[in-house]
Parts: sequence; C-alpha cells; structure tokens
Amino acid sequence: MSQSMQLLKRECGYYTIAIVVIIAFLALLASRSGTVTTANTVKTTSEEVAATEVFYAAEFALAEALIWLGSNDATATPQTGAGVPNGAGNNTPRSYATSFWFEESGGFTRVYARATGSDGSSATISQWLRAGIDVLNTDALKQPFGIGGSLSGVTGTGDVNAIGSSGTIPAGYYSLRVENGESTGGSYGNLNNGGEAIVDGEWSSGVSDIWDKYFSITRAEMQALAATSSQVTWVAANESYPSQGSGTLSSPAILILNDCAVNKKLNGGFTFIGIIFIDAGPCSMQGWSMSIKGSLAVNGDITKLTANTLFEAYYIEATDSAMSSGAGGLDAFDADAFGSTVVLPGTWTDTEVN
Repeated sequence: MSQSMQLLKRECGYYTIAIVVIIAFLALLASRSGTVTTANTVKTTSEEVAATEVFYAAEFALAEALIWLGSNDATATPQTGAGVPNGAGNNTPRSYATSFWFEESGGFTRVYARATGSDGSSATISQWLRAGIDVLNTDALKQPFGIGGSLSGVTGTGDVNAIGSSGTIPAGYYSLRVENGESTGGSYGNLNNGGEAIVDGEWSSGVSDIWDKYFSITRAEMQALAATSSQVTWVAANESYPSQGSGTLSSPAILILNDCAVNKKLNGGFTFIGIIFIDAGPCSMQGWSMSIKGSLAVNGDITKLTANTLFEAYYIEATDSAMSSGAGGLDAFDADAFGSTVVLPGTWTDTEVN
C-alpha cells in the first residue's frame, strides 16, 4: 500500500474521533439544557403551587372575616384567624396563619384578609361590603301583638308576656297595639290568662297599613330577600302555612303570610322566634295555637282568638320567660340579626398593604 493511502486513512480516523467528540459534547449540552429546563420547570411549578395555595388560604381568611362579622362589629385591629394547618386534610406540606381586619367608609366596609405561609409566602386580598340593611322599622318589636284593625272574640286561653320582673313595661312599649280609633272590644277576654295586665296602645292617626310600622323595606324587597335568606319565609296566598316553628335566639326569623283563610292556621303548638306578619284581614284566628317570642302582626281586624297562643316580648329574659327552651329557658334574642350585610360583587382584589 502506498504511503499516501496510509496517510489518508490516518486522517479519516482523526476526523471520526473529532466528530464523535463533538457529538458527545452536543449531547452533553442537550442533556444539561434538558436538566436545567426540567429543574426550572419544577421550580416554577412549585412556586406556582405555593402561590396558589397561599391565595386559597387568603380566601379562607376572607370567609373567616365574613363569619366573624356576623356576630361582631367591624374593627381595624387585625383579628387572628383559625389558620390553615398542613397535613393530609389539605394535601400540602405548608401551614398558613390567617388574619383579617376592616376599614369603614360611609355606608361601606372593606374587609382585608391575609394568609402567611410557613415557607414565608404571603397573600392579602380584600372585598367591599355594603353595610348592614336594617330590615325592621324601629316600632317593629315594641309590641308582641300588633293589629292593623280591631280585636274581638277572644275566648281562648291566650297570654301576653311583656312585663318582666321589674313589674313595668318599658316606656313606649305595649302588650298589644290596634289601629288608631279602633276598639279592643272593651275586653281582652282571656288574653291576659297569665294574670299580667294588658298595656295597650294605638298606631298613629292615619295608619291603615302597618307594614311600614314593622319593616323598613318594601314588600317586593322582602319577597326578594326571602329568595336568598334563610331567615325570611314568604308564603303566597295559594301556598300552605308552615307546619313547624322557626327562628333561633341568635338568628330570629320573619314569616310573611299573604292570606288568612279560615282553613289555614298555625296550630302545631310550636315556638316561633321572630316576627310573623299576616298581610291580610280580617283574620279569623280560630284554633291557632303556638308560642311567639317577638311579635305577631295582622294587617287588619282579628276575630276568634280561641286557642292558647302565647305572645312574648323579645326583650324578656330567661328568668322572666313564660316559654322554655331546655333547662335555661329563653334568653332575649338578637334583634340586630335582622340586619344583613351584602357582599358587593366584582370587588374582590389582590392587595398590597402593610
């Protein structure tokens, strides 16, 4: 073999080695790039997961704030929330401390909620609220029995409890009220069956519809509220009456009955805590039997109160209550619970605050 052929083969071997080295280097670079990309992707994904978690925790704190506001006054002082622990319950290794506070401006309240993770992450969000709507008129609970007309035919063993252990009824309050110029029939029959003197009064002259004496919102607004609030029940004229009581001391109820047909009655012997408003009259209450802590209102005349309905003022304390609810009796219910706080839609924001 000639010397030139040997040299050519040797050079081809060098080229092959060089190409192999170059390919190996490129493969190493590709592998390195893939590793870095994967690491960055894992890091980014982990950060995104952590950021999502802390915002979920902040949303939890916002819910805490709204629940807390249901039984407390808004305060600018940060309140410590229950927090979100780590563990299997929420499938995260991180735990989150939560807090919330409020700012009030005019008729609106802004609630802030913050979550801080055990890894140092944090998120703060806010929501605007419309201040509580007072559903009730100031006169609504000044009498446990209100009538937009007259009262007659009381033959049952009913009872009104509006006077506590002090022996007097609060100034401006009554056992019952009737329409101005109307009559109670000259006698309460057995309505004072418990022996308590009846302190009666009259609605102001010219009042023929006592709706506005009980409520600060319109009938249409009340009906709309009934569609979203568990505290309010609206019963149309063609619907059946409830068969059981409702309302609690901390969450009294409103029941609107739009008729008073002779074949309809509330006679389950149950306790209703709140306001029953019968928007019809005249109304025969023959056979009605229940206990009402708050007020029963009838927008018209009442006749034939023949059973043993008990009317008790909302402010009567457990020691003076004629009703019972376990060993402790009934305490005065929360009249402020009739107000409602409305969350304004579209106002949730991410917030940077100190």
